[in-house]
Amino acid sequence: MQRIQKLFALALTGLALSAAPALAQQTVKIGSFLSVTGAAAFLGDPELKTLEMYIEKINKEGGLLGRKIELVHYDDGSEANKANSFAKRLIDNDQVDVILGGTTTGGTMAAIPVIEKSGTPFISMAAGVPIIEPTKKWVFKVAPTDRMAAERVFADMKKRNLTKVALVSETGGFGQSGHKETLAVASKFGIEIVADETFGPK
Repeated sequence: MQRIQKLFALALTGLALSAAPALAQQTVKIGSFLSVTGAAAFLGDPELKTLEMYIEKINKEGGLLGRKIELVHYDDGSEANKANSFAKRLIDNDQVDVILGGTTTGGTMAAIPVIEKSGTPFISMAAGVPIIEPTKKWVFKVAPTDRMAAERVFADMKKRNLTKVALVSETGGFGQSGHKETLAVASKFGIEIVADETFGPK
């Protein structure tokens, strides 16, 4: 929990410093779209609760750079198309200064085009490498990448003299990215992929 709180603190501070409009207002308006329901709710629900808890803590301690934080949040239901719509709403209607969110790689990637076009600073909670590669001016992330995860798993397998893996990947954004990165680093650790299967959301 402390690690998550520190990440949120760094994210909020960095975003506030980069958002010039926020410095001219009485509040720093943080927008968020997270998967509080749906398939990724096991991630999105605690993400929202932690965000709300930490914003409350910061406000009680005097705010961010002397300004109170206002949170505007939408639940994308773990659906990428909703993430895109909510990103547009946060920017156009709610006029937030910065955006934190994107529980999933799919939701994050769906929202990135509109966020980049608007020039709104955005920090994603998702792990897929495509979120930050190639580098994007307004997009950042806090979670370790799927490439890092695959490398850690394979490094541990190598220590245990395990050399064969059967790979089963889902076809969503994170699954596709994770599949690609896993295949890319397997040979580096002497790992043989003996089976490679995918499955859809249903």
